Parts: sequence; structure tokens; C-alpha cells
Amino acid sequence: MAAVFIVYPVIKGIYNSLFDFRFGGKSFVGLDNYKVVFTDNLYLLAIKNSLLFVLILVPLYVVTGILIGGSVFDKGHRYSSFVRVSLYVPVVASMVVMTIIWRFMLDSQSGLARYFFELIGTTPVNLLGDARWTFWIIIFILFTINIGQCVVLYVADMISIPEELIEALEIDGGTRLQMFRYILIPCSMPTTQFVMITQTAAILRVFVVIQLLTNGGPYYSSTTMMYLLYQEGFTHGNFGSASALGVVMFIFTLVLVVFELRYVRSKRR
Repeated sequence: MAAVFIVYPVIKGIYNSLFDFRFGGKSFVGLDNYKVVFTDNLYLLAIKNSLLFVLILVPLYVVTGILIGGSVFDKGHRYSSFVRVSLYVPVVASMVVMTIIWRFMLDSQSGLARYFFELIGTTPVNLLGDARWTFWIIIFILFTINIGQCVVLYVADMISIPEELIEALEIDGGTRLQMFRYILIPCSMPTTQFVMITQTAAILRVFVVIQLLTNGGPYYSSTTMMYLLYQEGFTHGNFGSASALGVVMFIFTLVLVVFELRYVRSKRR
């Protein structure tokens, strides 16, 4: 099964990336598609945006997940459950539904954003049409949608930490900050590793939010590798370049995951 659904598509993608592959036929071009990926300004911008999403969101998921998880794991069951459920609702909800809700709220003509701008007496700003805001809005939306999963994982891990460790710290007069530093963070390293790897792969594959919210704009400020791959392959019919970009995405994901594995292992020593 792995050979059918994983190995074959990867090999087929690498093969297609060596051709000028369109609906009308294909011709061998060697590494020309890869030259386009690493020289064309639009491709370079998409690569830059994708990597920035990863570099900003992954540490944010880890730090926030540890902070919230460490703050509620030893509290009352009702309080802890309420926090976890509240944060996890966006995770189980459809990504399409969540994006449409955010689009409605941020709409400059009839959304809640316009109402709040008018409430404070300022001219409404088209948040989704301004390149200065769009990138950070997508960061915020992706964060709110996925942070619940990270918190639930950290809380589940921290609950399993032996109570003797925490009691010993409290007997010695340890503070909450010391509990985070010497117990919670080190003991949660396996979860940190899992969160970093899964979220890196998920962020590089982000498509629905960008498609429904900005269509990669304005001025390509929110275009990512996954969105550009879709545009090249299914809108422009340029399957060769799309395949080359897919291979580059695969390599970037592999490199980032290996780096994260080594980083987490070095911290566990």
C-alpha cells in the first residue's frame, strides 16, 4: 500500500518535473523546470512566504502550547476540560467553514471589522486587500485554528508526568517558572518533537485558507508553494513546473523535519 500511495506518486512527480508537461503533450527539458523555480521571482516569493509561515508559526505553536498546557494541566478537571474543548473546537470544525467565518468578519464592506473601525471613529481598512496586513492575518488565523491541537497534546503529556517530581519541586520551594524549566519542558520533549514535525508539514501544505481568503494576493503577498503549485498545475496546466515545485516542497519538508529532529534530540541529552 505504501508503494502505491507514497512511493509511486513521489517517483512519478520527480519524473514529470523533468518534462514540459501540458495538456497538449510533453517534451523532455531536464532541469529547466527547477531553474524556473529558483530564478523566477514569483516562485522565490512563494518559497519565502512558505518558509516564513513555518519559521513563525511552529515556534509559536510550541511556546504557546507549553504555556497554556502547563498552566491548566494540574488545575480542576472542569476548568482544564473547558480550556481544552474551547481551543479544540476550531480543530474539529471544517477548515472551509472556519475560513468563511473569518472572511465574513474581516470583510471591509459588511463584516465585523468595518463595524469596529466605525465604532472607534476611523476609516475602515480593507485588511484582506492590503499587503501590509494580509500575511499577518493569515498567520493569526492559522494559529487560532491549530493551537487547540497542540494544547491538547501537551496537556495529555503533562498529566502523565509522575506526581513525585512535581511534589519534590514544591517541597523544595520551587516556583512555577522552575517547574516549567526543569520538569514540564524537558518531560514534554517527545510532544514538542511531534508538534514541530506535524505542524511543519501541515503549514507547508496550507491551501484552503489562502484560496478562500486572499487567492494568494494582494500582489502575491500571501502566495505559498502549495497555492502556486495548484495554480500552475490546475489553472495554467503547467504540470511540469508544478511537479518541480512539489519536489522542492518535499525536499524542504524533509530538511526542516531532519533539522527539528536533531534540535529536539540535542535538547533531550
